[in-house]
Amino acid sequence: MIIPNRRYPFILSTLLVIVLALFTSTGCDDTTSPPTEISVRITQPTDSSTIRDTVLRILTEISSNCGCQAYVEFHIDGVHQYSDYLPFYHYDWNIRDLEGWHTIATRVVVTNRGDAWDSVRVLLTPP
Repeated sequence: MIIPNRRYPFILSTLLVIVLALFTSTGCDDTTSPPTEISVRITQPTDSSTIRDTVLRILTEISSNCGCQAYVEFHIDGVHQYSDYLPFYHYDWNIRDLEGWHTIATRVVVTNRGDAWDSVRVLLTPP
């Protein structure tokens, strides 16, 4: 006959608490990292460029070490289009039926630290 170990639930709950403590302590803690200036820069396309294509890939860079909870918003002519939460922040803009001058703006948002903007103007012409 096997006698159940009455300490088994206690051991499991203790292990669970330890695992949760380790998991949460290895995450990013924005409150303890040193403050860094927040910035975003549109690297593609360049300001005043002429674009002849059907899809325009917009690429950005954010300031290094600005926070692990950063994300980038993409705005076209003042209207929010997309938010990217993963590094190598980009947005593929369908420009198939568009012409004329347009303003591309990006905004980096860092939780508990603020935000920063960059913008460029591009001229879209039919392919």
